[in-house]
Amino acid sequence: MSSCFFRRAWLACLCGAASPALAITVTLTDLPVPDGYGTAGVANIASDGTVVGMVWPEGSVVRWVPGAEPEVLGGGLTFTLENVMPLISKDGSVIATTAYFPNGDGKRAAPEIWTGGTGWTELPGLTLGDASPYGMSHDGQVLVGGASPVDPDGGAPQQIPWIWTAETGQQALGMIEGTVWGEAWAVADGGRVAVGFFEASPGDTTRYGARWVDGVPEWILDADGQHVGQAIGCNSDCSVIVGAGRDAGSPQAWRWTAEHGVEFLGVPGDADPSALYYAFEPSEDGTVIVGSYYTIDPLLGAVNRGFIWTPADHLQDFSTFLANYGIDYGDDFGDLVVNAITPDGRTLLVNGANADFMRQRAVVHIEPDDAIFADGFDFTPL
Repeated sequence: MSSCFFRRAWLACLCGAASPALAITVTLTDLPVPDGYGTAGVANIASDGTVVGMVWPEGSVVRWVPGAEPEVLGGGLTFTLENVMPLISKDGSVIATTAYFPNGDGKRAAPEIWTGGTGWTELPGLTLGDASPYGMSHDGQVLVGGASPVDPDGGAPQQIPWIWTAETGQQALGMIEGTVWGEAWAVADGGRVAVGFFEASPGDTTRYGARWVDGVPEWILDADGQHVGQAIGCNSDCSVIVGAGRDAGSPQAWRWTAEHGVEFLGVPGDADPSALYYAFEPSEDGTVIVGSYYTIDPLLGAVNRGFIWTPADHLQDFSTFLANYGIDYGDDFGDLVVNAITPDGRTLLVNGANADFMRQRAVVHIEPDDAIFADGFDFTPL
C-alpha cells in the first residue's frame, strides 16, 4: 500500500532518570476508507492488528489487514452499535455481525459469520427470535448476545441473553429473578463464563453489570455491595472483566478480578464531574484498559472522549496521552472512542469524528521496553 493512504506519527521517549536507557515508541496510523465508499467506522481488532468495521452508507463489513488495501467483505447491512460490531476473533479467523434476512413480508435480525472461503453464513442453530451478537470468545468458537423471543401472548418483547456454540446451538442464559431485559456482551473461551447486564425493572432501565458462570447469572457488586454499571469486555477466560459506570451515583468505569473484586478506574485530573465512563476491553493480563467517557465540552457540547488506563499512570484522556508523545490527534474531535485492544496491550483501535464531523479511524501502537510494559507503562510522561 502506498504511503499516501496513511498518516503516521511517532516519537521515541526516554523514561525518567531511574531508567535512562528504556524507551517507548507510540505510532498512530490512519485507516483509509475503501475506494468507492463514502466513509467507514471501526469496531474491533485481532491480535495481529487486523481491524474490522463498517462502510457507510451501505453498511457492509470492511476489513483492514496490516500492509494491505482495505477489503469490503459484504455482509451486515445493519448499523447496530457501530463501536461494537462487527466482531472479530483474536486470531482473525472469524468475523460476526447482525444481518437482516427475509421473514414473510418483513425481515428478521440474525447473526451471520464470515470464515474466509465460505463467505457469509447465517449462524446455525438459532432458536430465540430476532437476535444480535455483541461478544465473541477470543478463539472465535463462542458467541453471545441479546434476543427478542416471540411472545405468544402479544406482550412487549423482552430481551434475553444468549450463548451459542457449534455443538449446542443458541441457548438462553439465565435471567435474574425480577429483571426484564438482559444481554451478554463478552464470553470466555469455552463459554463457561459470560458477562453483560440486566435492567432491573420496567421502571429502571439502568444497565447493571452481571456475569454468568455455567449459565447461572449473578450480579457484579462493588466492595460496598452496590451495583456497578454494564459489563462490556473481558480477557480470554473472563478472569478480568471491565465495564461502565452508571448515571446514578457510580459514574466511573471499573475492573473486576477474582482476587480483588471491583476496582474503580478513577478519572482524569481535570475531569468534568458529570462525565460517565465506559471501559470497553482489557489486555489479557488486565494491566491496560481502553474506553471512552461522555462529557460536555464548552465549545462542542456533548462529546465522547477516549481514555487509556494502566496501574502505573491511572486513567488518562487519550488525546492527552498521545500529546505526551508528540502526536496531535483527537483533542478537537466531537467524538473519539478507544474501543478495542490487542491481548498484549500494545495495539489500540480508535474510532471517531473530527470537529468537521468527518469520520476518523486509527490504530495506535505502543512499543515499550518489556521491563516497563510488564508493570503497565511504568514510565514518566513528557
